[in-house]
Amino acid sequence: MKSEATSPSCRVRRPPGSVRKRVVLGLGLIVLTLLLAVGWTGFSVWVEDRYPSSDPKRALLPAAQRLVTKPVVNALSRQMERYVRRRAEAVYMSTGLTLEETIARFLDEGVALSQRRNYAYRLARVGSPECVAALLKVFQTASPEDKAFMAELIGSTGNPAAKEWLWPLLEDKDERVVKAGIRGLCAIGGEDVTARVAAILGDNRYRDLIRVEAALGLSTIGTPEARDYLLETLQQKPSLDVTTQILNGLGQFEFPTVAATFEQYLAAPETPHAMRVVAVEALAGSSAESVEFLLGVAGSDANTDVRASAAWAISTHDTVKDLGPTLATLAEREPAADVRRRLYEALLPQAEIPADRLLPMVQQERDIAARVAGFNALGHATGQQPSSAVALTFDRDIVPELVRIATQPNSLNIQMRAVFALRRAQTTEAQAALAAIATTARPQIATAARNGLRASGG
Repeated sequence: MKSEATSPSCRVRRPPGSVRKRVVLGLGLIVLTLLLAVGWTGFSVWVEDRYPSSDPKRALLPAAQRLVTKPVVNALSRQMERYVRRRAEAVYMSTGLTLEETIARFLDEGVALSQRRNYAYRLARVGSPECVAALLKVFQTASPEDKAFMAELIGSTGNPAAKEWLWPLLEDKDERVVKAGIRGLCAIGGEDVTARVAAILGDNRYRDLIRVEAALGLSTIGTPEARDYLLETLQQKPSLDVTTQILNGLGQFEFPTVAATFEQYLAAPETPHAMRVVAVEALAGSSAESVEFLLGVAGSDANTDVRASAAWAISTHDTVKDLGPTLATLAEREPAADVRRRLYEALLPQAEIPADRLLPMVQQERDIAARVAGFNALGHATGQQPSSAVALTFDRDIVPELVRIATQPNSLNIQMRAVFALRRAQTTEAQAALAAIATTARPQIATAARNGLRASGG
């Protein structure tokens, strides 16, 4: 006979309160884990934005960041891309029809193809034999316009099997179809596509508009092989239109991989000034390493347009924020007002603007576009340091001038930039000036001024 102390009816039961504590503790740990994950993700994004591991001059710990924060940012980027793709696909995939109904609608010749060609995306995405048969049947009788539309749509699915349906389009008699075929194939990518499109680029029997499309396609593919084909064709000295697109395509690659080509192209005495401008501006799409090269061009090239283009390209690299003193030095010794204007504009993203050096330069500007660009840089510096001596000068001397520029006859662009200079300053005087402009300037300028007041809570 079991003792009373060890019988089942006498086993110790946990009080209800302890169960609740365990549940609360478990939920708390889950919430804490989620908060830590969100916090770490946010920290990684902040670090890579402020101190990118790809930029040796700015990275805090390049090796550690590449191992720790960069993978987090890459994973987040991939998730965002997948989310955006799903949302984009929903337009074509979530039609409320079964696949069989979609095929039937797509084949219904009683409806204009312009109203059913969107179904090509879903059929290409699924890629079943029934879908492929429907696509090929419709392609046989489609107009060039509809065929071109569907070719790009099919390519955007990324389905490698779709290449077999798109290859024949490269031999189509209608150039619209050929161009669309190139776009569709390049959206899918692959070594076979790269080689075929490169062959078109290098073949001068094709018209320039087809070769331009091929160059654009290779830059879309973006592989080292695609880059090498672009470099090879550039050496063949094709037409200016084709060369322009090749340079723009090369400008999308990491600068160290194309630096020698851009240096040689700009240095070659036979390169026309207009094409040197194209080459420099192409680097607006390159990596941050191109900024040092662009600074050299902006400071030493003999051609004014090339220097101005280099300064503009620098301004597009707004993740590089330690150029304030260097840009000010370039502006101090720059003889051309248009180049100085571009240099002032390049100062706007900088973490520190040497306003004391900038102020006398800007006050001496006679070209109104350069002067207002300088006022914008000084306005930004004033917003950074509202108690500085430059800020006092800005309020006393520059604010009244900006009001006159914004309200008296000037181009819309100049007037708008005057308003933005006031918005950047964010001082009490600048806000009062915006309020005055909002009641006296023409409608577009008045609206911009009011938006500046709302943005600062005025």
